[in-house]
Amino acid sequence: MKDQAELLRQKMMQKSFQSRPYNQKAARTLAIVSGKGGVGKTNISVNLAVGLAKINKKVLLFDMDIGMGNIYHLINGNPSLSIVDFFERDFPLTQLIQAGPAGLSYIHGGSAFSSLFEWKEAYQEKWISGLQSLIAGFDFLIFDMGAGATKESLNILQAVDEVLTVTTPEPTAMTDAYSMMKFIHMRDPQKIFYLICNRVESRKEGQETAGRLGSTMHRFLNVKPIFLGTIPEDSAVRKAVKMGQPFLLSFPKAKISFSFEQIVHQYAEEPKGTFKEGSRFISKLRRFFTERGGDE
Repeated sequence: MKDQAELLRQKMMQKSFQSRPYNQKAARTLAIVSGKGGVGKTNISVNLAVGLAKINKKVLLFDMDIGMGNIYHLINGNPSLSIVDFFERDFPLTQLIQAGPAGLSYIHGGSAFSSLFEWKEAYQEKWISGLQSLIAGFDFLIFDMGAGATKESLNILQAVDEVLTVTTPEPTAMTDAYSMMKFIHMRDPQKIFYLICNRVESRKEGQETAGRLGSTMHRFLNVKPIFLGTIPEDSAVRKAVKMGQPFLLSFPKAKISFSFEQIVHQYAEEPKGTFKEGSRFISKLRRFFTERGGDE
């Protein structure tokens, strides 16, 4: 019965998406990264998507840790299909869209595969066309990027409108965060960067961390990330993970939820002077995939 109910729910959600009027402007595209593992990147990805959905934004969250995805664990999901089914079994991306909490939509990255997923050249245009079919139906496409760097993930990082880097005050996390932003900036000097400092003991600690990172970026790269805010260390996060729920929903009155709501609202407001023309994500993605063989 549970499987039948889930299937019915998914069909209704997909039908709703197909009948949804398109926005006049394409979705803002955001990749969420961290130079170092274990800084809470995926938890932030999920709660940011949930927070945007709570203020009536249409959000599609992609789990790009293909083959090792874990977003569904944080939203008590039970997806039967993953992005691998799009590539290897010809399921359309619209059929992979799962309904999450607070009106969030997400696409599962797949998990527990017996062999590693490998991109094939034939997947390139298929991937671009699939994303093109979605970009006008949402306000935000958010890519929770997996660990490591592949040519395909670099193409996404170069093509998205914005990149959000998650760090903690730990020196190694700060160093890796700077290296990640530098790496992306060297390939796209026009990229808009955001920064969140997670697991801080105090707001001052987070602001000092962001200040050092911002100053280093400005000094050596002539670019300064937009600091969205700090997220305090809070036991509510661990409890929410065990419950399989976003902390914004399971502990709405916790101090971390209060801080995060402010971050969501700040990000939702388009940065003046930086996002006027709408997304060029698809055209840039197509160009980067075309050039990856070294045509430049």
